[in-house]
Amino acid sequence: MKTSLVIDTSTPRTIAAIIEQGVVTWSGFHDGATSHGEVLGKLIDEAKNQATFKSINQVVVGMGPGPFTGLRVGIAFARTFAIAREIPCVGVVSLDAIAGSASALAEMASDFYVITDARRKEIYWAKYQKNGDRLTEPAVAKREEVDFESLPVIEFGFPDPLTLVKLATHSNSVRTQPLYLRKPDAVLPKLAELNYRAMTNFDLGAVLEIENELFPDPWNLAQFKEELAGVPKTRTYFVVEIGTTQKVVGFAGLYCPGGGADADIQTISVNAQYQGNGIGQGLLDLLINAAIERDAPAIFLEVRAENEQARALYAKNGFTQISVRKNYYQNAQPRSKRSDAIIMQKTLGVAHE
Repeated sequence: MKTSLVIDTSTPRTIAAIIEQGVVTWSGFHDGATSHGEVLGKLIDEAKNQATFKSINQVVVGMGPGPFTGLRVGIAFARTFAIAREIPCVGVVSLDAIAGSASALAEMASDFYVITDARRKEIYWAKYQKNGDRLTEPAVAKREEVDFESLPVIEFGFPDPLTLVKLATHSNSVRTQPLYLRKPDAVLPKLAELNYRAMTNFDLGAVLEIENELFPDPWNLAQFKEELAGVPKTRTYFVVEIGTTQKVVGFAGLYCPGGGADADIQTISVNAQYQGNGIGQGLLDLLINAAIERDAPAIFLEVRAENEQARALYAKNGFTQISVRKNYYQNAQPRSKRSDAIIMQKTLGVAHE
């Protein structure tokens, strides 16, 4: 029996609900564009009093689009709850849950648009068929810049919890990454403010949040715990944090048993907001140095064929392609073609240009 905890913070309304086999057994909401972080915990406290709370075996969360801070609150909470329960967390396009609600579809005799408040005098929007299927990718713009084609517009509605759960099985609506659609106003830290250190189990909440945002086939909590259990004998793991706030913004791991065996880079991951800031290079330097200290003659890695930014970084640091694994990586859409893995190698102890 599927029992879902539903969370959405993509609009000024913070929404939480428990849905069991298509029936809402509890729901709550609070209106306030800047109070998501304050009220979501209180809503979940109310939910804990429900008999169905202990039966929750799935989390469904609205992935936006929505303003950065509010949207992030709901997604981070949903993922953390799912990690603690060791249950799936499924992300769904929030606009789709407005368009696909029974009340919305009952009024539509043609294609239509859905818009929500993006602040800064802008809107998030998408176009839908009269049956609720989305025709365009969600976007952000000033209202006067969008041609609504004289079609009906659902304005500033709220995602329907029942519809969020329904769409959690629809590949077109499922998302693994938040739909921020624009960068936040936060100023990125200077490299001098970053602190690289060894990863511990206390970092795994932040690590999993980054992992889930970046990859359609993310590692789970048990896999990371297993990796850390190999430190320092066969594994070496690092995180990088902002010195002033101690927020973890990236991590990396290396398999290197020593004794003359080759090393293998397990992962290098940087929060999307902080990419292009030199953090990946810093983590890669740490892994290469760790491999050299363990007398590894060579270091290997795998990277998605379409990840041109990462491939360029590795090539700049002396890695060369030696092989390809066809259809190796899973992608976000269940029926989409799998991605190839590029195998790269760097011989250690030899300077690169």
